[in-house]
Amino acid sequence: MSPAETAQEAAREEERLAELHRLADPEAVQSQEVLDLVAEAAAVAGVPMATLNLLDRERQHQCATTGFEGAPSPRREAMCDVTLRSGAFVHAADARSDPRFADSPWVDGRRGDVRFYASAPLVTRRGHTVGTLCVFDTEPHELSAAQVERLQQLAAQLVETFERERAGRGPG
Repeated sequence: MSPAETAQEAAREEERLAELHRLADPEAVQSQEVLDLVAEAAAVAGVPMATLNLLDRERQHQCATTGFEGAPSPRREAMCDVTLRSGAFVHAADARSDPRFADSPWVDGRRGDVRFYASAPLVTRRGHTVGTLCVFDTEPHELSAAQVERLQQLAAQLVETFERERAGRGPG
């Protein structure tokens, strides 16, 4: 990567982080509406676990979860960093067989035993991906096109919810 490309990437990341902190506090308790949307994501995917992740420079914050107790973890270990960087829906029917994830501590047993993984990016009106809506399971699993579409809709609803809640808080 050229120095100009590196500088552009760094500037884009600074803009993304500013957008993240404008929109939501990764450490804050989430509203019931957010919790309900995350639970709906698990139901839509037919899996026991789902999480809303917000990713800052160093950490992935599991801000709202269903089926497990979330905790912050290093971003460099986060499966959702793939989604963050691509800005696109990511699906691994069996993460152990997917070269993007096979060596992940969430897949190989160091942190977890994820087999099925899917995540939809949380993309703001300004085009910044600030996090993910992630669903996963300890067994391989496929998603239909309708399930993928609904998960993407739920991710968009989460961003809309954050925007509405942010507007209610006023200037920060």
